[in-house]
Formats: sequence, structure tokens, C-alpha cells
Amino acid sequence: MNQLKTMRDLLAHDIQMMYSAETQALEGLTTLVESATEPQLKAAFKKHGTETQRQIARLEEIMTAMDLKPSREVCSGIQGMLADVEKLLRKEATPQVLDAMLIAAAQKMEHFEIACYGTAVRMTEDLGMTQACELLRQTLEEEKRTDEILNEIAIQRVNAKAEATM
Repeated sequence: MNQLKTMRDLLAHDIQMMYSAETQALEGLTTLVESATEPQLKAAFKKHGTETQRQIARLEEIMTAMDLKPSREVCSGIQGMLADVEKLLRKEATPQVLDAMLIAAAQKMEHFEIACYGTAVRMTEDLGMTQACELLRQTLEEEKRTDEILNEIAIQRVNAKAEATM
């Protein structure tokens, strides 16, 4: 889509970009799972991978309803965050600091996705797209929950261990 003339055009573009973001994030979650050393963190990443697959399916359902195809464009926001993770993984780090870094990186991606889904929920509400709105709202709540879980793991387990390595 080369032109954005209406709010629906903008929503279509955003849905396609979120699809790209989620498929990229799903690939990146594999790296996070493999790199994490804290069992709770590994489990949280695995669980979110399953959720992400459902989120992709919801976006596909919305794209079908809107007569859209997945875009070939790459979501540069997620691409950049994943590139940053790869750079950090090449640095020497203790397992504790590595886990703290992985949580921080994952939360950055979650916050990006929360912003995207929050905006899309608003647009679908304004456009009267009830079904799409409900699907997007489900995903928004999952993203918020994942962010909370990561925050709890950081507070209860990871950050104190990372600080103790100083």
C-alpha cells in the first residue's frame, strides 16, 4: 500500500506492520529462550512464544476480514531491537547480567508492541470494527501481562543476582 488516504488505510498499514513485528519477534524469542539461564525466564519466553503464535493468527484473521495480505516490509522497530540483542549477546556477561539484559530487551519489544496494539485498538474502535477491536484488545492485554511477568521475574529473581555480581 503506497498511499494512506484514509484512517482505514493507516490501520491496514499498521496491521501489516504488526504482523511483520510479531513474526520477527517470534523468531527472536528463540534466541531469548536459548540464551536465558534463569528457568522462570526461559519458561516466560516459551509461554510468550505460544501467545505470539496466537497473536499472529489473530492478525491473519483481521487481515482476511480487511482483504489484506501480509506485507513484505520489515518492521524496522523490532528489527533494530533484535539487532541490539544480537550485539549484546556477543559481549562477555555473567549469566545473571545476561538474564537482566534479556529481560530489558524483551520489555523494550513488549512496550513497542503495547504502543502499536493500543493505537490499533483506538483506530478500530473509531472505525466501528468491533471484531478486529476485540481481537486486538486480547493481544494488547497479553502483551501487558507479559511485560508484568517479566518485571516480576526481574524484581524477584534476576536483578538482585545481577547486582550481586558487581
